[in-house]
Amino acid sequence: MTLKWGPMKSISPLEITLKELPAEGREFIYSNKTEEMNELLHDLIGKNPYEVVMQITPMGNTFDLRGTIRTGLDLQCSLCAMDMKFPVDLKVHELLVVQKPLAKGDQQTKNNHAHEWENQGPNYILLESEVFQVAEYVHEAIALAEPIRPLGKPNCDLSCENIPETAKKYFEEPEAVRANPFQVLEKMKLKS
Repeated sequence: MTLKWGPMKSISPLEITLKELPAEGREFIYSNKTEEMNELLHDLIGKNPYEVVMQITPMGNTFDLRGTIRTGLDLQCSLCAMDMKFPVDLKVHELLVVQKPLAKGDQQTKNNHAHEWENQGPNYILLESEVFQVAEYVHEAIALAEPIRPLGKPNCDLSCENIPETAKKYFEEPEAVRANPFQVLEKMKLKS
């Protein structure tokens, strides 16, 4: 008798009801092998493997989310258009705060504090319900990790051997703008 093994089944849901978490928290693991997010992440990562590990721990009316997101993006170098795999290795630390949506006429104000300029602490996400949508969060985290101007190598510049000589002129600095743009008008003569 031969057993056939199908894809691994995960016990990690895509919608987590936060109030049902135990006091010590719970770990959630998602990957391309367990296939929970394959279809939802396909537009960003294609067939690249991914691994998401999250620990969510209750802290009163707030929930501490810590974990990692690892995958790769199929991109092109912004200088030479060479295909490349851009590695995504994110460490996430968020506070999930459940807050009722504002009613009509309600306002919310926020003071700016110097501690908000620091990057070492956790960010926070305001949720309108106690259900955390994991796939949406992971999708947005990966999308935000994509660089605006991807480079094939960390030290990639115009000396890259993959850039055609004919294309290098488009990357050169433009001529300096004149100090007075109206100088051109001095040379013009009116026919009268």
